[in-house]
Amino acid sequence: MTCKEAEQMVMPYINKELTDKELSAFLSHIRICRDCYEELEIYYTIYTGLAQLEDGGKDQNIHRLLEESLRVSELQIRGRKFFQVYYVLSQVLAMAALTAIMVMEILSI
Repeated sequence: MTCKEAEQMVMPYINKELTDKELSAFLSHIRICRDCYEELEIYYTIYTGLAQLEDGGKDQNIHRLLEESLRVSELQIRGRKFFQVYYVLSQVLAMAALTAIMVMEILSI
């Protein structure tokens, strides 16, 4: 992912509008590119600060909130990947079991 692509995904990330594929690429880039991380941090600070003003929220450590958001996003991606692998594996095992039952029925005839 290029920096330009990552910069275009900052607001969709903040608004939770990225697909899993986009989110995964975005997170990978943000973790290695300091400039894009800083760009995200600026927008996140503005967005979160405005939201806190509207909600009358307490001052919080915006950097910590951003890191928390990034960690949650990374965990969601890992969880979805794990689920996909588990789902495919369960389908393969179900098909293997069905095939074994069919073979056993054919052999018993």
